[in-house]
Amino acid sequence: MYRAPDSVVEEIASDAEALDHVHRVLGPVDVVADLSWAHGEARVLEVRTRGDEHAIAKWHRGGRNYHRELSAYQLYVPALGGDAPRLVASDDRLQLLILSRVPGALVEGSDAEHDPVVHVRAGEALRRLHDSTPAIINDHFGDAVISKFAYWADRIGDAASEAKLAIARRIAKTSLDLGPLPMVPAHRDNSSRNWMLGLDGHVRLIDFAAVEFEPWAVDLFRLEQREWLDAPLLRESFLDGYGRRPDERDHAMLHAFHAVSAISTIAWAVEHDDLVFAAQGREMLDRLLGETLY
Repeated sequence: MYRAPDSVVEEIASDAEALDHVHRVLGPVDVVADLSWAHGEARVLEVRTRGDEHAIAKWHRGGRNYHRELSAYQLYVPALGGDAPRLVASDDRLQLLILSRVPGALVEGSDAEHDPVVHVRAGEALRRLHDSTPAIINDHFGDAVISKFAYWADRIGDAASEAKLAIARRIAKTSLDLGPLPMVPAHRDNSSRNWMLGLDGHVRLIDFAAVEFEPWAVDLFRLEQREWLDAPLLRESFLDGYGRRPDERDHAMLHAFHAVSAISTIAWAVEHDDLVFAAQGREMLDRLLGETLY
């Protein structure tokens, strides 16, 4: 069954508290960049030690994201080797992770975002994450989709019309026909904003706070909604790297997943006053309902 997100009013540790712990682990450090997102669900700082080594200090507002990310770094991310950050230390009280800083620059917003070779490499890296542990068979995927849809639909208010919600709800309910599905440790925020490209050509994955067991094709969804719009070559390149293509059942799963993702994106963005993310959610919903072109 779907578990609701942590409360948005949960307290987050102060910079002073978190950096004091970082100092005790790494020695004196200087903050060289604030990489936090505006939504405030986590603080992310790049720090530099006196030995000129760089690290990432990330601490979460909500316990759910912290424990998901900690578990991912302990159980699944090591399969990526040097193509992902390494967990240096953690603190449950502060919900703090200290991570190695992987080399390279974000792919999002750069020419590399449109490079087929980069998408091949990203597909290869994602496959290694998915294969880090044997898949499990879950026959409750549809129940979770319906539960998640109901939770977010109740919170969306007037941000989406009742008519659109009704159509999206019918699409979400098709997930009940899918039957048991193999589930893998999915990134669930797989897009160029979480890819780092190094000078060596390696694509490294970052930000594992959303990792949960899902059908493998869930990790295609964000790319389908952003980077791959009007870019079929990038899609094919990524799938070449991943080594698998969606079948009819995967497409049916993604159609139902699209419905719940659109509604949850809109509702979450409205709650967090994120106008850009809300607009993206509405575009997702319009694409689902055939009101805009892919």
